[in-house]
Amino acid sequence: MDLKRDLVKYVRDKAKSKYKKDTECYICREQQNLDFHHFYGLTELLETWLHKNKITITQEQEILELREQFIKENEDKVYTHAVTLCHNHHLRLHAIYGKRPKLVTATKQQRWVEIQRDKYGMV
Repeated sequence: MDLKRDLVKYVRDKAKSKYKKDTECYICREQQNLDFHHFYGLTELLETWLHKNKITITQEQEILELREQFIKENEDKVYTHAVTLCHNHHLRLHAIYGKRPKLVTATKQQRWVEIQRDKYGMV
């Protein structure tokens, strides 16, 4: 069976049941229009992992078989290095770091979120 979707969507489907999405924005406490943001973007993380392991996926069954291994090996980055943001703050973060932020910007993204939180007096 050929691939019907982007590879990362298969991974998200498997991972999302364990996401710890909060009920409010970490920065401003907004409770509407919430997004879950990975500081280590799943697309970049998956592509890097596939390249490092010299894996090429052409069939749906291949990603279905490998996604648990990928998640297990990157569990901390998939689940811990993430934050719930309101849609507005999520858009602002991506306006600064790009639609697909590079993995090396994860720490900077986290620092930006903390600075914004401090500005809202949420500490």
